[in-house]
Amino acid sequence: MLLRYFKRCGAQTLLCLCVFFAYSKPSESTDVLQAVGKPFVVVIDPGHNPKQPGALGARGIHEVTYNDALSKKLATALQVIGVQVLLTRAATEEISLDGRAELANTQQADLFLALHHDSAQLKYLNKIEVNGALAYETKQPISGYSIFVSKLNPKFSQSYRFAKLLGQEIHALGRLPTLHHAEPIAGENRELLDTNLGIYKFDELLVLRKTIVPAVLLEVGVIVDPVDEKYVADNAKQDAIVQAIVAAVDAFQH
Repeated sequence: MLLRYFKRCGAQTLLCLCVFFAYSKPSESTDVLQAVGKPFVVVIDPGHNPKQPGALGARGIHEVTYNDALSKKLATALQVIGVQVLLTRAATEEISLDGRAELANTQQADLFLALHHDSAQLKYLNKIEVNGALAYETKQPISGYSIFVSKLNPKFSQSYRFAKLLGQEIHALGRLPTLHHAEPIAGENRELLDTNLGIYKFDELLVLRKTIVPAVLLEVGVIVDPVDEKYVADNAKQDAIVQAIVAAVDAFQH
């Protein structure tokens, strides 16, 4: 069942429309183990929000639109395999970065997964006009997915384990990672932990370092690249990506 959260007026307490069973918190040295009767809980975090919509793609569509669409599909697909799904926000709602991490921590989720769609540094982009509005596109192809984890997360080993499962499943679709985040320039220069699977260390990402549960951020594709944006906008490709994520979650919970 897809669950929604709301804030009480004037309070920070999040109201959950469900009652969780007793939870046994796994240690960092063990695999993810489920307490008897407790569902596996995944917090899906659709990146950005309506007021801060993220990257602007080559079609003039903001990142948040893609994030919300994929998150909705993923939530439905995960429920099919019995996973309990929590969204950090609805499509019309605003929530802070701290609030996203707090939700996962308060509910003792088994996994936090942030979904984003990527851009590139301005030096690699051309300004274009789409339907009378400003947009950007790459000067040369920059395409693919990327996965981020933080070593400041207390569940780093579990986060990295899920990141590898996720990378393997997406790679199996024939999709390659983008390596432009490892370029030694301002705004990038991220350490690659696994070049083949596109897994980066990014300790400063707040939603990863402030969560105390396994946490991963997935950049699904580069929407300033016209070809890659076409890929992530395609319904069939979205469904394939969703099933890859579901397979990774299913492997992670067993």
